[in-house]
Amino acid sequence: MMSVSDEGRRELRVRFSAETASVPGARRFVTDGLREWGRAHLVDDAALCVTEMAANSALHSGSPYMQVRMSDLEPGVRLSVEDDGALVPLPAVAPPPLESQGMTGRGLAIVSVLAESWGIEERADGRRIWAELAGDGVEHEVRPPTVEYGEQAMPEPAVLPADWVTVRLPGCPVHLGLQIDQRLDDLVRELQLIDSEDGPTPPRELGELIERLVTRPAFARHMGRRIAMEAAAAGLKYVDIEMTLPREMAPVVRELLAADNLADELGETHHLLTLRSTPEMVSLRTWFTESIVDQAENDADPVPYDEWLTGLRG
Repeated sequence: MMSVSDEGRRELRVRFSAETASVPGARRFVTDGLREWGRAHLVDDAALCVTEMAANSALHSGSPYMQVRMSDLEPGVRLSVEDDGALVPLPAVAPPPLESQGMTGRGLAIVSVLAESWGIEERADGRRIWAELAGDGVEHEVRPPTVEYGEQAMPEPAVLPADWVTVRLPGCPVHLGLQIDQRLDDLVRELQLIDSEDGPTPPRELGELIERLVTRPAFARHMGRRIAMEAAAAGLKYVDIEMTLPREMAPVVRELLAADNLADELGETHHLLTLRSTPEMVSLRTWFTESIVDQAENDADPVPYDEWLTGLRG
């Protein structure tokens, strides 16, 4: 369902983990939303702006999460990235010219050039960076942001483009889930270091395949990891995980399960250091896959892990 802001504008919003792995997800979210609104002419500038804004949040906020929001300013659009990171002093003057900045300092200067107006809203619980694009193709001089001070923000539910979905994984075993995640990282690293010509699928090539499959939905995976890590720090044994992703990524998740199962088989013949998955790990990652695919492709209801196990054994 399309959200309407207090000013009566159409609005889309989504929450990601505040990590650089989430930046492609923010870019894809804005791109899909603009195309759904019939604003394809805004995609290039908007994608670049949200990339820099999200990267700024991921690199400098220290926040666990960030929310990406886009509001319809027909014929333009307003983009914002907000987080609950600690406040940092803002420059009182315009940033230096682009050509004199290093790569990590160029982001917000790029936003100021592309946006008709932009600003930073400071709050007691964090910060929101926003930019309004007119879609007129006009580039501006690098200029400082408008600085505002707002009230404490309230968490808001996601409002997504039609081809996106929020997948829910209720009752996920926390430590087992983190073990699967860590094993996948270890497996990719090890397989990429192996140079073998044995068999039709050399381990190194399998490692590259797994990495590609892991990279595409990385922003969703990192969101799940963040939730599980927070649950582990709180001493929880189970947690409900939510991940937001484009529906078309469901086949990628299915391919990843097949590649992971093949890696288990190759682990014995090629004597990998990464241990073969335990039956419990195979079971949980199968539940992950079936849950994501069924919800993304069929809008199926979430099934808690213990209920899924009971049905499997029955």
